Amino acid sequence: MTRKSIQYLGAASALAMAVSLACAGGASAQGATSTLRGTIYEGQAVETGGSITATEIATGYVSRGRIGADGGYVLSGLRPGTYRINATTADGQSVEDVITIALGQVATLDLDVAPVVTGSTEAGAAELDDVIVTGRRIFEVRTSEVATNVSQTQINNLPQISRNFLNFAALAPGVRVTEGETERTISAGGQGAAAINVFIDGQNQKSTIIDGGVGGQDDSRGNPFPQVAIQEFRVISQNFKAEYEQASSSIITSVTRSGTNELTGDAFITYQDSDWTSEDGFGRPVGVERLQYGGSIGGPIIEDRLHFFGAYERKDETRYSTVQLFRAAYAPLFGADTGTFEAPFEEDLFFGKLSWSIDDRQRLDLSATYRTEADIRDFGFNNAYSRANEINTDVASIVLRHQYQGDGFLNEAQFDFYEYTYNPTALNFSDYGRSFVIFRDDNAAPGFQYNVFNREDTVFNTGGQSNNQDIRQRSFTFRNDLTFNDIEWNGNHTIKMGVKFSAQNMYVNKQFGRNPQFIFDVDARPEINGSRDIPVRVELGAEVAPADVDNNVFGLYIQDDWQITSQLEVNLGLRWDYEDNAVNNDYSTPQAIRDTLNAIQALPGYDFPSYFNPADYITDGRDAFTGAFQPRIGFSYDVFDDERTVIFGGAGRYYDRVGFNFAFDERFKAFQFNKEIFFSVAGGMRGGVNTVAWNPTYLTPAGLDPLLDAAPGSGEIFLLNNDMEPPRTDQFNLGIRQKFGDFQTALTFAYGNTSNLFAWYIANAGSETGDRFSGPTPGSVGHPEFRNLIFFGNNDAEQTFKAMYLTVDKPFDTDSGWGMSFTYTLSEAERNGSRDGGIGGFDFDYNRPGLSPTFPTNQDERHRIVATGIVALPMDFRLSGILTLGSGLPFHQFVCPTASNPDICWNGGRPEGQDFLFTDTFAFRQIDLRLTKSFDVFNGQTVEMIFDAINVFNFENYNGFEQCLCSPNYGVPNNQYIPTRSFQVGLRYRW
Repeated sequence: MTRKSIQYLGAASALAMAVSLACAGGASAQGATSTLRGTIYEGQAVETGGSITATEIATGYVSRGRIGADGGYVLSGLRPGTYRINATTADGQSVEDVITIALGQVATLDLDVAPVVTGSTEAGAAELDDVIVTGRRIFEVRTSEVATNVSQTQINNLPQISRNFLNFAALAPGVRVTEGETERTISAGGQGAAAINVFIDGQNQKSTIIDGGVGGQDDSRGNPFPQVAIQEFRVISQNFKAEYEQASSSIITSVTRSGTNELTGDAFITYQDSDWTSEDGFGRPVGVERLQYGGSIGGPIIEDRLHFFGAYERKDETRYSTVQLFRAAYAPLFGADTGTFEAPFEEDLFFGKLSWSIDDRQRLDLSATYRTEADIRDFGFNNAYSRANEINTDVASIVLRHQYQGDGFLNEAQFDFYEYTYNPTALNFSDYGRSFVIFRDDNAAPGFQYNVFNREDTVFNTGGQSNNQDIRQRSFTFRNDLTFNDIEWNGNHTIKMGVKFSAQNMYVNKQFGRNPQFIFDVDARPEINGSRDIPVRVELGAEVAPADVDNNVFGLYIQDDWQITSQLEVNLGLRWDYEDNAVNNDYSTPQAIRDTLNAIQALPGYDFPSYFNPADYITDGRDAFTGAFQPRIGFSYDVFDDERTVIFGGAGRYYDRVGFNFAFDERFKAFQFNKEIFFSVAGGMRGGVNTVAWNPTYLTPAGLDPLLDAAPGSGEIFLLNNDMEPPRTDQFNLGIRQKFGDFQTALTFAYGNTSNLFAWYIANAGSETGDRFSGPTPGSVGHPEFRNLIFFGNNDAEQTFKAMYLTVDKPFDTDSGWGMSFTYTLSEAERNGSRDGGIGGFDFDYNRPGLSPTFPTNQDERHRIVATGIVALPMDFRLSGILTLGSGLPFHQFVCPTASNPDICWNGGRPEGQDFLFTDTFAFRQIDLRLTKSFDVFNGQTVEMIFDAINVFNFENYNGFEQCLCSPNYGVPNNQYIPTRSFQVGLRYRW
């Protein structure tokens, strides 16, 4: 950590302490806890004064609060779980109840000390580490958030194969989880994965450097966290409060398991054979052999005071890729390298936690997580196994969190460390690459030109790949959250405020092309160089110094949950965020780039287009953006004052961020380029190209560097606007919730407008509205060290999202023996600008976003249904399932007669619906089932057999189509989503 960072950290700590002392308050830190509130009555009259306690059944931890003059109480900072609530009035009367509260809830529990409290019709069972405690499940109805809770029962019992708990984020409205061969992405609100954020135990796990939304998800088929250590999580689809930052679509917040007063543990193993997966609809095998195992253990060190919990999970996956020759005549040369080879993936996940109830007012949690994975891939077809890449991902985190419950306030202080490293490397980077090609001279000009690539046919590639990357984000974060529970003024106020400081470091080292790639004439034609052993040419990338950048992040917020009457509550919040080096603020434009821009601007008869002013992009250090003020407001109105019919709504502003890896191009691209060097036996001019006499020392980068220094090469100019603002979303929603017995339903109308979307555009266009590739080039003004196109970052693109959400939820409980959920999303998402729709994309189709039409986004799925069910069967069998239906994502239409410019209708095509329940609405259909059978052994221990059937009906869900309207095959599919029908078996042991 730099001296500057330490000074900022000290200042933030002092500010947090000052806020705490001056204001004194508490609630849930980043959604890691919950709040219980209500009123104590004696008959119809409210009780004045007294105390109330909440004792967590599993651990014995006690939280205390006061009963106010109006009979009201608030208990903040409760971990989700089952509690014994005991209220004692000032005159000595008492009442007790047992309830279960979910993560992030602000739940209401009114108690009456007069008669004996009877059980509710909603009595059920909460399951915690196999300890079944009967208690009332508290529903949350008085909230302006659009949120979905996913319980441990659902995580443990719903079918899935990968053990990635984030798969179940799809149970929330507006959220889509897509599984690919190499990664799993989560999108929401019609935006891409980068727009979400994930918090685990209050720790921000945003990927600040590359895509993916959450650290470790980009380009990875691994899991972000051991599922066995997750207690439950909550997906906030819209209108999250001011305590949350850096997201413009949805927030996922989760809490980990803790040890209890009972020593408990579990172990599991699951297995999928590669033959248990069906081919896709094109006859291509997609099988994977998958072995997963792990377990957890937790219990008391000091009963009611100190507990521990530990978890471990391992995942081994093996796919297969076939290396083959498509020209049998060359089999004697490369036959030994052909065949089918394993493509393994390995991941280890570790988690440990200590929880200490210091006294009845203080609690301390210390947890640590480590994840490491390696994925060998990118070989096959005519690429030998030696050409494979190894995609390495490592994540480490530590969280230290302290709660102090004062009289009328709760203070939560947290310090955490987070590091995410993305390190794709060539498996054989020390072995130079070799491409054996056929040089075709058909239609060739007189005098063979070695560097005419469209006259090469690749026969076979072997040796190491050319690229390595080492990308890392690291942060040390301190935050303090303070909540006041006992403020009365025209109603009751729960005021929460907080401060955050994060010292971040971003490190990017890209060794593009640094492993030499030699091109050989496989036919050894005498007119080229007459030898298969001497390369025709080599390609080698220039070495570029890595970027090592510090970024200091500050955040301040205040939130007032104002209960004006027993029916009406208003939520008022304001957040402000600041980053001092988010987009190369410490960067100085190189002189060569300044000279190039000035020379082009001085050309007679040419002006840069009006949307690009070079002065806005040349910098000696940028001012950081200070305008990230984010007001947020919500309300809920209990129509009949019975917590059954509630009207709610809200509006808010949310700022996100652009990943540093995209801004890094401004630093990197000008100096990163590949150079070519041509060889022959004797050297000299050959075929119009100057060649170098071959020497074996040229087989290493060190030997080639002197030649590289002398060879010509050109980088690219990338420019960021000095006043670039981060992506900003304004959200609005209005809805109604209705309880029907054990069922909770909601109908919500949502709208979002996102601006400041970022992409790269061409600055030196030939005209204001077109001719993107015909403007003056750097070479034309005496700067051949740069390529023809000059790119500038434009963040003027916008996106809109309109949706209707319908949800029905009935939690599983042991009394009824069943539970279900249902979500229907009707939505429309549109944008302009870059058709790729992703942060950091390129737009070669329009000079600027304002010239492009408005078109559906890549995530625009109009209809989506996700339904789940869990039912207990006789003889300790349990059946569960997930039904997913979607109308499908759009695709581009080429040669489109209704297009403006060019003749392409971006995302104008829609996949054809398939039959399902007598309707052809849905292009995506999937039904997953799980059947379990439990066996009681001795002393309360159980063994559970698990059988998963994923996509049990083997529906063919397509994701690629013929896109040209000129083709008779327009709309015919050519690619398919996974999974196809897959089976898995497993065992789980609990004690």
